[in-house]
Amino acid sequence: MIYLGTLVFLLVCMGLLDAKGKLFIFRHPLRGFLALALGTGFFVFWDVLAIRAGIFLHKESQFMTGIMVGEQFPLEEVFFLEFLCYCSMIAFTGLPVAARALRNRRLDAVGRRQGGSHVS
Repeated sequence: MIYLGTLVFLLVCMGLLDAKGKLFIFRHPLRGFLALALGTGFFVFWDVLAIRAGIFLHKESQFMTGIMVGEQFPLEEVFFLEFLCYCSMIAFTGLPVAARALRNRRLDAVGRRQGGSHVS
């Protein structure tokens, strides 16, 4: 149960970061949810193929709920894949925003040293 709780907490944190910066779902909700669902669906399909091939095997853990959504496929895996996709999209859409903010901060600092001000 601890693992699922941690994943839910991390998803909430990603959502708060997304809401603050309007980076992904909060910028374009329909497209964001669709991309997230397709990405997660792709990885679920990938996992199912790996399970059938005998590559992925689930091992019991005291930190997990024990709820299985398929053979060798724990509930936590779905939340992990959702988190993986959401985190990737936040990073992908957030990097240009962070780079722009850093550039503007540097330009502002240069402008203050030269006695002027920089307007973005």
